[in-house]
Amino acid sequence: RDASVRGSRREDVQAARARLVAAQARRDQAAATLASRFVDAPLAGELLQSKFRVGEYYQPGGAEPLVVMGDTRTLHVRVDVDERDVARIGLGARAILRVPAMPGRDLVGEVVEIGRRMGRKNLRTNDTKILEVVVKIAEPAGLVVGQRGMVYIAAK
Repeated sequence: RDASVRGSRREDVQAARARLVAAQARRDQAAATLASRFVDAPLAGELLQSKFRVGEYYQPGGAEPLVVMGDTRTLHVRVDVDERDVARIGLGARAILRVPAMPGRDLVGEVVEIGRRMGRKNLRTNDTKILEVVVKIAEPAGLVVGQRGMVYIAAK
């Protein structure tokens, strides 16, 4: 008689189940191999720089990071303040950022951090000592990370 009429033999069913289990194991192994080829960021952000190209080998735990990422929804500007002006700077002070790439546009911000230690002379200026101040920009649209500009901070 026909196998469809009399039904499958027990050995055929067991062999089919064994093939299914083996196929599922190969699928799971392929998924694990694929997952090991990806690097997940611990936080959401924007990719700012990639240090490696597709196909290059990366040694886990190496000194060089694979990528540089950052949260660009909020941008902070680091400002070198001359030691003569340090006493006139305060937290919450209003600041204006002007960048050459955006002539005529003033970007508003506020001082959110003041360094606790004077630093060395900056090569770009003739200051004897400088203090680093961090300004949070309210609406950073159009700014690029690493862009240079001039910051004007209101005296307290």
